[in-house]
Amino acid sequence: MKIKLSMILMGVLLALSSVYASDPENAAEEKVVKGKVSDKKTKKPVEYATVAVYKKADDSVVTGTISDENGEFKIKGLEPGEFYIVVSFLGYDDKRFDDIIVDKKRSVVDLGDIIMGSNSKNLDEVEVVAERQSVEFKIDKKVVSVGKQMTSASLSAVEVLENVPSIRVDIEGNVSLRGSTGFTVLIDGKPTVLDPSDALRQTPASTIENIEIITNPSAKYQPDGTGGIINIITKKNRMQGVQGLINLKAGKFGQYGGDILLNWRRKDVNFYVGGDYNERPFPGESYSERHTTSNGITTIQQSYGDNDRSFNGGSFRAGLDWDITEKDYFSIGLRTGKYDMDGESSQEFVTNTIPESSIRIEDNESESGRGGNYYSLTGNYQKKFEQEGHELSAQLNYRYRDGDEYNKNWLYENNSTNASSGTYTTEDGPSKRWELKVDYTKPVGVKDRFEAGFQGRSSNSDDNTTLSLFDTDINDFQLQPNRSNAINYIRNIYALYTIYNGEYAKLGYQIGLRGEYTKRDITNKQDNQEFTIDRWDYFPTVHLSYQLPADNQIMASYSRRIDRPRGFYLEPFITWEDMYNVRMGDPSIDPEYIDAMELGFLKKWDNSQLSLEGYYRITHNKVERIQSVYQEGILMTSFANVGTDYSLGIDATYNVPLFKWWEVNVMGNLYNYKVEGTMNGRSYDNTSFNWSSRLNNTFKVIKKIQLQLNGDYNSPTVTSQGETKEYYSLNGAVRMDFLDRKLSAVVQVRDIFGTANRVSITEDDNFYNYQKWERKSPFVSFTLSYRLNNFMQKRRNGGDEGGGMDDEGF
Repeated sequence: MKIKLSMILMGVLLALSSVYASDPENAAEEKVVKGKVSDKKTKKPVEYATVAVYKKADDSVVTGTISDENGEFKIKGLEPGEFYIVVSFLGYDDKRFDDIIVDKKRSVVDLGDIIMGSNSKNLDEVEVVAERQSVEFKIDKKVVSVGKQMTSASLSAVEVLENVPSIRVDIEGNVSLRGSTGFTVLIDGKPTVLDPSDALRQTPASTIENIEIITNPSAKYQPDGTGGIINIITKKNRMQGVQGLINLKAGKFGQYGGDILLNWRRKDVNFYVGGDYNERPFPGESYSERHTTSNGITTIQQSYGDNDRSFNGGSFRAGLDWDITEKDYFSIGLRTGKYDMDGESSQEFVTNTIPESSIRIEDNESESGRGGNYYSLTGNYQKKFEQEGHELSAQLNYRYRDGDEYNKNWLYENNSTNASSGTYTTEDGPSKRWELKVDYTKPVGVKDRFEAGFQGRSSNSDDNTTLSLFDTDINDFQLQPNRSNAINYIRNIYALYTIYNGEYAKLGYQIGLRGEYTKRDITNKQDNQEFTIDRWDYFPTVHLSYQLPADNQIMASYSRRIDRPRGFYLEPFITWEDMYNVRMGDPSIDPEYIDAMELGFLKKWDNSQLSLEGYYRITHNKVERIQSVYQEGILMTSFANVGTDYSLGIDATYNVPLFKWWEVNVMGNLYNYKVEGTMNGRSYDNTSFNWSSRLNNTFKVIKKIQLQLNGDYNSPTVTSQGETKEYYSLNGAVRMDFLDRKLSAVVQVRDIFGTANRVSITEDDNFYNYQKWERKSPFVSFTLSYRLNNFMQKRRNGGDEGGGMDDEGF
């Protein structure tokens, strides 16, 4: 039945496309006003200029828009009548166009090149700096302007996302999007080699131009991930000649690093090369308390001490863009690098056993590491036809990663210098993936557009795990072959999609359908067991928008998505993570299927903006990490489909300049979370009301000096077996510009009052587990940036919008 319905829907979309394309009368009825806005002095395009259409009879606002990065704008759907148009932008004189007549004989009004001049009358030096809002809202995504996040200048994409609506970051840098860690990360629209949180940690904030948050993607995007897509747009320059950007960073606790990006363009060829290296330590202290009951014996274990983590890594990227003709574009890019995440801890353990009432005091030393090498190669080709918007594009990606992970633990009794016991676990294996995408877009009439495409992806990876126990006789670790395992994953996914976009009066709509075929094989090499999936999935999407007067807009959307279980969720054997924790996967776990609905309202004023986004998400086959007692004092984490969860909430953002020297950005997220499910006869129902808020203040103290203060609060939230406590923090930064803005210096202080501590609790009938981690603070850092030949990054139209995949999802 599903196949028949999907075939009918796809046939209807194709039929609509052909009908509209062959109906010249329909196209003739469309009324369009267009133009291009430029700066009088520099001749450069003016982006975000406001274009308002007024009725001549009563001066009422009919509709409006803003110019894009090329200074161009287009207003569609005007009814016949007499109008006047006002083009305005902060720091420029308004441009007014009277006697705009739209009738049946005139379908296009072309205002041509609109030259904007400065409105300043000061004869002395005048400097007008137009800054984009830190978060810009579009119909299908949020765009975060990284350049305004001074409090994250020397860190990574993770810290930038701490100040973004819908995002939550835990103390280890793990990112969740509207409460879900199941999201996809793209780099410049292309899938990343690393898994999502690792990719965000690896990307320096100074190399990023924008971050796009897409919570309800269309059928064109791959549907992987509960939360949606985070697309990182890196800096690139397409101006003639040689430009560059250099950043150097240093900070407290041994932080240091730097990155460089050089760009050379001559006529139709653009070449760029860049590299970065960063050491980012996160020292802290931890405390834990664990109660476990097994065979009538209760073990209470408390630990406290230093628990330091660090991230270090470097990468290199290079690429070539070639404008073969005015209609043909080709690009090729290479990215390679190495990353390491290391941890060390020194803890004192106090173990009390009941009913024996025996107390044992031990010292625990541990070290861990995770990292490897990676590279990716991407080629793109884009063909534009004579009709504006008629395009064909293709992209081919190949990615490779090798990864090694280990964890060593030693126990010392009674302050002895010789270890009494210990574990040494390892996990390694290469992973390679390729992806082919072909996308086709065909305008239908003036307003409508038809899109279709094919996407194929294939992945092959190996995971080898070992366990070694400390042998006091040889004073070293001894491999345990019977507790070591090897597994191979092969997955192929092939997809077709079709989308139809259109407008009816002030209503815009987009209907899409995507079909995916998945073939997956998991082989346990120890006993040659195979677990196979052979499955079709279908993903419909609907996006609607309605244009209200005076730049107000209502948007609604629905999408169906899938979150495939990560690789280690499926491993059918016991894996030791350290001395006190083991895990076991289940290859029969079903993927999560998500129904996501959103309703948004956007209101703009001259200098401020309000956005309200309501959302409702239902996750079927909810996968939870379930903890249980494995042995005395040891917890086992397993994974299971426990039921369904529900999230109902609202995101709100308000941007306003209170004064010329003070700009405020307020963000809030309120949602009710509920999980319902059972496993082995036990209920895992839980619910909580969650909220978070952020207040960002930017002060222009004097010319070329800015101060920024950011505060945030995150309420407690529940899981199926416990909760995460609330936390809050305050960050500050000062930026100074020199040498005509070619040189910039940023001093930042994060977690000024040391309040960003994280606490989590999980419990069941036979165990209780409390964990607290305190980061050493405040964290102070310094960033110095130099722009060669006044490097100014620029976005390019027609960029890839293809989706990515969760690298660990199977």
